Amino acid sequence: MDTIQKLKGKSVEVVYQGMRYKGKLIGASPTEIHLQTTSNRVVLPMSGISSVQASAEGKT
Repeated sequence: MDTIQKLKGKSVEVVYQGMRYKGKLIGASPTEIHLQTTSNRVVLPMSGISSVQASAEGKT
């Protein structure tokens, strides 16, 4: 969770149930992650997330 908090406000890539989401990390809790994508806000349950990392592009 600390690693995720360090990425807050940055562009990230999240893999949720095999699908990749790219966006700005707005926030995270023990149960979910909040992203701002180019088209809308997305809330993803932690239970289905397999990866969270800084975006290589640095863009959303």
